[in-house]
Amino acid sequence: MSKPVSKRELLEMQIKTYEFYAGLIDRAIGGSRANTMPKWDEQRALEYRQLADGLREQLAEMDKQDAASAQTG
Repeated sequence: MSKPVSKRELLEMQIKTYEFYAGLIDRAIGGSRANTMPKWDEQRALEYRQLADGLREQLAEMDKQDAASAQTG
């Protein structure tokens, strides 16, 4: 049985996933406009990057809280 994923690990996996899809979308729309995937556009890539940035902020906040608790504990 595998161990449960920590919140930190989950955030890191989500960041990697959003960055992967944002890059994939960028490559897909970078080619011929005729080959552009209909539901994938620059806006969707931007949304995924913003989601990844938001998750990075959560991860940074967790790091800050961990550092603060290590100093007091």
